[in-house]
Amino acid sequence: MAAEPLSGLTVAVVIPAYNAEEFIVATLRSVVDQTHSALEIIVVDDGSTDDTASICREFAAADPRITILSTENRGVAAARNAGIEASRSSYIAFIDADDLWHPTYVERMLSALHPLPDAWGAVYALHRLIDPAGYYMRSGSSVNARDSILARHLVFRFVGNGSGFMVRRAVIDKIGGYDPSYADRGIGGCEDFDFELRTAEHFKIEAVPLGLVGYRVHSAAMSADRSRMARSLLAATEQCVSRNPELPAFVVSCAHTSAHLYAFSKFAALKDWHSAAASFRRIYDHSPMLASGVLANLIVSKAKRAARKALSKAWPTDDQKEKNAQKFEEIDPLCPLVGGWSLFRTKALLRRLSEVDRSGECSAATSSQQT
Repeated sequence: MAAEPLSGLTVAVVIPAYNAEEFIVATLRSVVDQTHSALEIIVVDDGSTDDTASICREFAAADPRITILSTENRGVAAARNAGIEASRSSYIAFIDADDLWHPTYVERMLSALHPLPDAWGAVYALHRLIDPAGYYMRSGSSVNARDSILARHLVFRFVGNGSGFMVRRAVIDKIGGYDPSYADRGIGGCEDFDFELRTAEHFKIEAVPLGLVGYRVHSAAMSADRSRMARSLLAATEQCVSRNPELPAFVVSCAHTSAHLYAFSKFAALKDWHSAAASFRRIYDHSPMLASGVLANLIVSKAKRAARKALSKAWPTDDQKEKNAQKFEEIDPLCPLVGGWSLFRTKALLRRLSEVDRSGECSAATSSQQT
């Protein structure tokens, strides 16, 4: 029997939206204009008090693929779960209400995941950062990995946002949906990372290493709450370590260090020096040399920021930046991403974690078949 063509496969797109009137139009356009048109688009209005719902209703009136669910405000995890429960498709993709997809996003993701055996439960893409107006700001990380990636993803966090992940429904059947307890504890923000880790604990994951997601940076975004994001990531990391006691001590140490490097940067930016010091101590315990480098980078970055501020006062410049002259959708998806490596995230570390993932790939593959 001939295989079903990809064009005949329906993909559910779940869009949680809370007070997203400023960006939801662009997000919905990026979804409805996908080259893969067989979509089941579910917008979950998570108790918005602005015009989000009415904007979405206008789109739904013109596109029968769109369904709108209205719920009380319960957080992004509960909203995604409501969308999952309302969907019927065998593949489910997620995009936040302020982000963008390249027009070929669904087509490329489905083409990568569908031909693979059932042991492969998900696929992710990389991202480019965009400003509130949708203009390109800078490249996201180019670092990626595929197959059994639990150890590597725990340390490197390849996806980086909630808009670049597509799963088979079998993943939901196995691990459930997103964890709403983060929002209940006041540390919502990294539910997507938690979901990715739980997927990686049971399934192999494919990668489409292209910048197909436009990750929008703006002051109202959940990620703008630096303290909450730091505590959310620390909690997600700790929960993964607790669920996987078989992880080697080296991986656990690297996972904690990676999370505390992120937390330190957020706490330092807020001048929450008590919390920053606690994270710095964890980094120092892992590597005094790394801690020295982190401290030096902090001093240098603050000096550069002060210098730029002084120069901008002395010689004001036009706010229009040439580097922001290109819209996200105008960028060739094959244009390579750059960066992602650091004093800690080195190619040597990635190779060492790859060995850990390879040594456990059989158990990861078989566990996806168990109930």
